[in-house]
This record gives sequence, structure tokens and C-alpha cells, in this order.
Amino acid sequence: MYQALYRQYRPKTFDEVLGQEHITTTLKNQIQKGNIGHAYLFSGTKGTGKTSTAKIFSRAVNCLNPVEGNPCNECEICKGILEESIMDIIEMDAASNNSVDDIRELRDKVVYPPARARYKIYIIDEVHMLSKGAFNALLKTLEEPPKHLIFILATTEMERLPQTILSRCQRFDFKRIVSKDIVANMEKICSELKVPVEEKALRLIARNSDGAMRDALSLLDQCISYKDKDLTYQDTLDILGIANTDLLFSIVDDIQGKNLQNVLYKIDEIIQQGKDINQFIKDLIYHFRNLLIVKTSKNSVDILDMDEETISMYIKQSEKISLDFILESLDILNKSENQAKWATQPRIILEMATIKLVNLEEHAALEERVKRLEMIINSGKINVGEPAATKIEQRPKRKFEKEKDLEKSKEIEPVQIVDDGKELSLKTIRKEWEKVLEIIKDKNIRTHAFLKEGRLVSFSKNNLYIGYKDGYGIHREAMERPNNKELVEKIISSYFNKNIRMNFIMEDIIEEDLKEEEEDTIQEVIDFFGDNIVEIE
Repeated sequence: MYQALYRQYRPKTFDEVLGQEHITTTLKNQIQKGNIGHAYLFSGTKGTGKTSTAKIFSRAVNCLNPVEGNPCNECEICKGILEESIMDIIEMDAASNNSVDDIRELRDKVVYPPARARYKIYIIDEVHMLSKGAFNALLKTLEEPPKHLIFILATTEMERLPQTILSRCQRFDFKRIVSKDIVANMEKICSELKVPVEEKALRLIARNSDGAMRDALSLLDQCISYKDKDLTYQDTLDILGIANTDLLFSIVDDIQGKNLQNVLYKIDEIIQQGKDINQFIKDLIYHFRNLLIVKTSKNSVDILDMDEETISMYIKQSEKISLDFILESLDILNKSENQAKWATQPRIILEMATIKLVNLEEHAALEERVKRLEMIINSGKINVGEPAATKIEQRPKRKFEKEKDLEKSKEIEPVQIVDDGKELSLKTIRKEWEKVLEIIKDKNIRTHAFLKEGRLVSFSKNNLYIGYKDGYGIHREAMERPNNKELVEKIISSYFNKNIRMNFIMEDIIEEDLKEEEEDTIQEVIDFFGDNIVEIE
């Protein structure tokens, strides 16, 4: 009878367990020194070697001729355990034996000594599936078992175990196996089976196993069964239903070029070929993840498990795409993946996501235009008349408006400023600016801190403009608050004997930029608000 590869090549010694040296070394040392615990907890994702390690440990502690902590697998005890003829090693599936009665039955049996081996060992798989009552029934036995008894608990969801169980076990966390170890093991197995296979195909299988050796060997078993001759990269793509790398590069290029028709045609072609839609979304996510890595990392070769030629293709494509676009794309695709899992028509979810990606830059450009428009209005270059203001006031106060009102420690008392009639220039204000800042500091040190980060930009028609560099937007927003703005206007107006109005702007939209865009911007505002409520100064 044929045996699956993951069963044929299950590790038989600690040294054969891949990627878990931090665990196997500790267990070997315990066995050699005789410091064997009474309860162990093996936790980690599927296919990382928890059950295999438990079986190896059960042989090693009972082996008649252990070799540096490993079982010899030759003595009668090891052979008996391997052949499952010794009944002192009990494997129990907690998923189907999770009741209180099951654990009580177990508790009644553990008192009996082993028949042939030194230790009686219970391996309880998926232990998180036990009921609350079953955990409580297990507690006392787990804490003070007979000297001949060892518990090995295995779980993929350690967080579901009660603390009372965790505190009674030695805990070992199994890591995902790295791709290079998975590939090396599959190469060794293919060599023994005399099956020629492309390394690129093995890397593809490893990437889709999610760090699980068992999953990788199951996929390899499936691919080997596909054909008797060489197993190629294209064969693996066809079997696993994965889109090839060239197609993904082509689709992303079309998204960047806003060629929606081409993208939808390629999606249709992929579906007609029988590819899994959910898998294709995952492939797209993985592709954008790789673009993110090469875009942000200086040593992407160390992170990406692929050849240099493919990495150079990612680097070349990433140079044409902004980081914001990649991040937004990943966000859209992740949401689509979650939706497609439960959708009756996952194709529609994929096509909707594709349309969003194609229009992503246009949406971002529109947002940027609205943001610039708001900044220009706030700068005082364009005033919105009373009707629009009245409309806004009728709306309920937003949360941040309430917070601004609460920040007013005290109202600024109105002061009647008498204009002395003298001409005031920006040059004069600059000469006296440090003295003005000192007065503001005496009145309110926080307002002074926000104001001093700006610079004097211009003064026209009693409007004083303070500019802030990129990165100091929070200071500008703070100065726009009524308590700060009114305090500064009061002090400056009093100091220069002028009714001066303060305007706080970002430096990237100062006079030169405003002049270039003024006509288009004014027309946009008029179209938006109506020409009867817009006043141009």
C-alpha cells in the first residue's frame, strides 16, 4: 500500500527535525542528563514537527541504547514503538476525545505502570479542543503524575489553553520552517526517489507551504503524481493553480498604465484556465509585498527567497510605483481576500478590487487637490461668504470643534485698537518680531512655542502671513485654534497700533505658487460654492 511522502519521510531522530534546533538540543540534553520532565507542551503552526518530535521523544526516553540523546531505532523498544506494538505510548486526539468522561477514563488508566517500556507516555494532540471540565479533570494528574508517566501536549492554538495548564508544563514553541530548509529537504527526497525536478518548482512549493514541511511534502507528492518525467516549474504552476510571475508583472504594469481592459481580459483568461480566484488574490498580495520589500529594504536579497534575476525585475517595477500606491494596493487586496473567502461570486470581488487599483492614483490626486484647496482657503487668499458659513454653523458641532472649544483656558478680552495711520512694512515687523515673541511668551508659553516655529512670509492689507515648513503642519493647526490665534492678533495689533489679521500657511503654497494657480483655483471655488458667496480680496 502506498504511503504518503510526509509519512514515509517523517523524521526518526532529533537531528532529522528541520528548523527546530532550539527545541531538539534542549530535549537531547535533558535525556542525556536524566533531567526529564513530567509534562511538555509543544505549540506552533501546523506541519512544523510537533507530533514527530513527541514520537521521537517517546522513543528516546525509553531507548535501550540511546545515541547522544537520540533513539537508536534498532533496539526492541524502539522497533516496538515504531511498529506500534508496544502499548505504553498512547496517542490521543483531543478533538474527538474532549469530554470530562474521556479524561476521567485516562486518569484511571495512568496509575498502572508501563508493561514493557520505562515510561508510559500520553501524547495528546490538539489539546486546546478539550472542554473546560476536561481541563479541570486533567489538572491534578498533570501536576503530580506517577513517576512512570509523561504527558506531551501538542496544540496549534496555545492561547486557548488555561493558565493552570500552561504553568504545569515545560513549554516549547515550534517556529515556521524557512524556505531554504524545506527546499533542501525536498531536493534530498527527490534525489532518493530519482525524480528530476527544477529547483524553481521546489521554491514555488516551499513558498506555498507557509513554513509547514508536511504541507510542502503533500504538494510535492501531488506534483510528482502528475507526470513520470521531469517536474518543471510550469507543471507546478498548472497543478497548484498559481499564476506565473511574468503574468503578475504584466498585470501590475497594466494597473499602473490604467489599462483596465487588458487586466480584466487576463483575469478572464486565468479563470478560464481553472485557476483558483482566492489563490490568485493571494498571489497578487504576495507580489505587492515583494515590491514593498525591494522598495523599502537595502538588503532585499536576504529577505526574498528568489533568484537575483527575479529580484532585479521587482526592483525595476518598484521604481515606477510610489510607496503609497503599494501600501494602498495591499490594503485593497487584503480586504478583497477576506471578502472573497465567503462570497458566492469571488470573481466579482476580484474585478472590483482591480478597478479600484486602476483608479487608485486618480482618487489620490483628487484628495490632494481638495487638500490644497482647503489650505488656500485657510490662508486667507479666498474668503467664503456668509451664506456658506451659515450653512456650516447649522450643522452639529464636530468632535474636534468641541475639543478646540474646551482648550480655551480663558476668553481673550476684546481690545479696541486705534489705527495710528502710519505705514507698516514687513521689514519693520521683522525688526520687532523677537520683542513681540517675548510678549507672547509671557502671556502663554505654549502659544509662543507653536508660533516661533513659523517664519514671517508677507504682510499685505493688514494681513500678516506666517509660513511653516513641511513637517510642521501640527504647529500651523495649533495656531489656527481660536485661543491661540486671537491672543497673537491682540498682542500684535496692540504692539503696532494696527488691526492685524493673522494667517498661518504651509510654505509650499506661499506667494509664488498661489499666483501660478490663482485663476484656476478661484474658478474652482466659485464653481463649488457659487459666485454669489465668494469674495476675492
